[in-house]
Amino acid sequence: MTPFFPPLARMAAVLAVSAFALASCASFTLNPPAPEFIKADAGDVVDDREIVVLVPTTGAAAHLRKGAAAEGFVLRDQRWLGALGLYMQRYTIPEPLNGPGAIAALERIEPTSTAGVNHAYKPVAAASLDYANTLIAWPDHACRAAGPIGMIDTSVNGSIRELAGVKIVAESFARGGAAPDRHGTEVAAVLADPRRLSGVTLFSAAVIGESARGRDEAGVDSLLEALDWLAANGVRLVNISLAGPYNKLLDRGIDVAATRGMILVAAVGNDGATAAPRYPAALGNVIGVTAVDADKAIYRNAVRGSYVDVAAPGVDILLKVDGRTRFVTGTSIATPFVTARIASDPRLFRGSPGQIRQALGASSVDLGAPGRDPVFGAGLVVGNAACPG
Repeated sequence: MTPFFPPLARMAAVLAVSAFALASCASFTLNPPAPEFIKADAGDVVDDREIVVLVPTTGAAAHLRKGAAAEGFVLRDQRWLGALGLYMQRYTIPEPLNGPGAIAALERIEPTSTAGVNHAYKPVAAASLDYANTLIAWPDHACRAAGPIGMIDTSVNGSIRELAGVKIVAESFARGGAAPDRHGTEVAAVLADPRRLSGVTLFSAAVIGESARGRDEAGVDSLLEALDWLAANGVRLVNISLAGPYNKLLDRGIDVAATRGMILVAAVGNDGATAAPRYPAALGNVIGVTAVDADKAIYRNAVRGSYVDVAAPGVDILLKVDGRTRFVTGTSIATPFVTARIASDPRLFRGSPGQIRQALGASSVDLGAPGRDPVFGAGLVVGNAACPG
């Protein structure tokens, strides 16, 4: 079990972050969808007897532990997410409470808390010709990455020859058994393709494990720990090719990360045109990416909605992994093209989500209905012709 309080060696840094948290704990923004979408997309949970809570201060954490214990909640563990300035607690829900009842009880005990079920987030499954660079008019030279890039995905096989020139810093936050690394390795191979980016340092946060249900998925707790690790390492730009239902814990964690300068680029999901919004892509402070084919037609399984920001190649993408060639499809494969585009431009890399959204929209090729639309967003992303090599 992780200790309740950070070691003394880190206490000075903790006190500094805690002071920030005390000053700002009353101010955070959640970005929930319309109620009908939440109802329509309850989502799967990693453990239906577990509840996760975020609190901003040491005092609030202690008060919640005491109050929760008095009402029958059993504390599983507590972790200090120092870069986010939040404590994360996990409890066993006492009978006969269910998830909503547990949320109401814990948020009543500690008003500064955000409680939620441990929703499951899964890899956005990857199903061409080598058309991608031509389609998005990427320059004929590799662009130098403006800074380190983070990934929240499965683990990455850094030994493949296609990633030989990439510095990879890896950490795992996955729970349960080991999950295959194919999805993360494919996304990394697109993101750090030496034809597009050079000088890449990739921070790989593995969150996908084989759960007790026998599925490859990540709990929201793993995603929060990954965000915290990336923020602690100064990673500004993060690629997320995972999707799941709305979860206010993830919403709060991403809001804090975005407020502190992190840019998150996420796949809108492959659940079909009529599916409910998928998260985190549908959050207002995340860049949502959809997929198109070589003819600029929308990927038939792409989720649609007002939160779609931009499109990128993602259908039948020719991919070489460890010398073997295969074709991959999905919004998860489109997403790293957009992340690479942001990484290639120092101005975008330093921008806010709103500034990046505006800049990408201004340079994109309009597709579908004139102007921004729920299918293609602002249109097809275009490479940075003036990128530094």
